[in-house]
Amino acid sequence: MQTKELHAGMVVAQPIISDSGQILLDQGLPLTENLVKKLRELPVAGVEVVFPDEKYSQKPSFFSSYRETLDMVETTFERVRLFKEVPIAECREIVDNYIELMINVVDVMDSIFRMKSHNENAFRHSLNVAIIAGILGKWLGFAGQQLKDIILAGLLHDIGKSLIPRRILDKPGSLTNEEMEIVKKHPQQGYRFVLDCQELSRNVKLGIMQHHEREDGTGYPFGLHSGEIHVAAKIVAIADMYEAMTTSSVYHEKMSPFAALGVILEQMYEKLDTKICYTFITNLSRTMIGNTVLLSDGKRAKIVLFHDPLSLRPLVQLEHGAMLDLEQNGELTIAAVLEDTKAEGRANL
Repeated sequence: MQTKELHAGMVVAQPIISDSGQILLDQGLPLTENLVKKLRELPVAGVEVVFPDEKYSQKPSFFSSYRETLDMVETTFERVRLFKEVPIAECREIVDNYIELMINVVDVMDSIFRMKSHNENAFRHSLNVAIIAGILGKWLGFAGQQLKDIILAGLLHDIGKSLIPRRILDKPGSLTNEEMEIVKKHPQQGYRFVLDCQELSRNVKLGIMQHHEREDGTGYPFGLHSGEIHVAAKIVAIADMYEAMTTSSVYHEKMSPFAALGVILEQMYEKLDTKICYTFITNLSRTMIGNTVLLSDGKRAKIVLFHDPLSLRPLVQLEHGAMLDLEQNGELTIAAVLEDTKAEGRANL
């Protein structure tokens, strides 16, 4: 919003930074009449804000809603395993009444990353992929039924794994070639589950079947190339990759969001859709502003801004207040995003 449109009670959504690099207003800081007056006196073209009814104080309600939704996903997917059929009506209810609302929560990507470090529920992956796919779909401009289909494809993308023996899914260490071939059948098995469901659109069905296909033809189950892969599957593929990499499993330790985005960046010109990757990386990087991170030299810092989101090397502020541009300090990297929440906000006006 333009500074003339600001009023007390609004919350700063992105840090306001002076030309010299000083943080004038922190993310999350409620605006007062005095701060609004001072902002109008500065050469600030506009300020990104959150309206009072969407304040960060609503995060606890997100966690409560998340846990409730996760319980519903677990109950629904257990029915699939027991009865070998997908309860479409229940899945649609989860999407329409819960997940679609969650994707509009402030800092939802940050919230689910922190949530899952304390909750290793086996069904969490499907819920998180649905949320991430929905957020990415929204960033790409999808809305209405098309967006709901993307979310539902994310929720059901691994439904075919309900037919894979638990001894394989939960096996620690590497799978044998034979076991890997069994796992690779889950997109087709999931597609067969929903093939005759008249209530599901073609978008959802192809999103399930093609989410492991890759642009260069190296994916599975059919080795499709770019133009043959449905956009819903391309979106779910990126959501699936990011969620899996940022979660601990029997196969690997979880990566930081920056490390996971680095892997996606490496694959965005060959294996993944370039436009969708660019949208995901640039928008997700923007949501990380304000997070506290651990640098490779052991120092803590807060992300201030990204000069170039595709470099994943932001300007950060060290604990003693000094600014450090990682673009100019090639030897330093972000080792981890720390579990503490974003700062409450500070004014240096």
